[in-house]
Amino acid sequence: MRRKLPDKEEESLTPTRMQELVEIESLLIRSYRRWIAGMRLNDERYWSVVWVELSGALGNQSARTILGGLQSLIVGIGNNSRRSLRIYPPCCGFICTDELLILTLISAHQQRHHSRARSTAEWIVSTNGISVLLAGSRRIADTLTAREIILPNRIRQRIDVFNSSANVDTDSKAVRPQLRVVDGGCALAGGA
Repeated sequence: MRRKLPDKEEESLTPTRMQELVEIESLLIRSYRRWIAGMRLNDERYWSVVWVELSGALGNQSARTILGGLQSLIVGIGNNSRRSLRIYPPCCGFICTDELLILTLISAHQQRHHSRARSTAEWIVSTNGISVLLAGSRRIADTLTAREIILPNRIRQRIDVFNSSANVDTDSKAVRPQLRVVDGGCALAGGA
């Protein structure tokens, strides 16, 4: 289950491909994508694949807890997103900045960086969704920590992710929200 964690220099680079993530990060992103695809398409097969992968890698109890946390994340984002979030199709080999925010949120809980977790949640959702998002991500983080699985600490990535996700012009500090969702390879306007 454990793959070699990246060293400090590698950690400072923002991954753009799934193969650049450690195994558990990749599993979490695939699960997130598939769960949303199953909801959008009302297709239980996506959820079955998520269950098989999570329970096979982490055991039934941990898989149940992570799925509960994942569901809270998705509901929190779906009901309270500040902007349209990007998500790639389940089989895509790339990872987008908004998906990295989910990993940043979970990692922040594991590292006990509560202010980073809160600021990441505030970036993703409005005030009404913060507690749901934090509870879901904490549930996932606690389950992984109990199994001694720690996500890489990608602090530098968080800064890069925020700047890239919001299209920050570093000279003028003007923020232009990104209003694109990647779904099935097509750019769509609207919610995630």
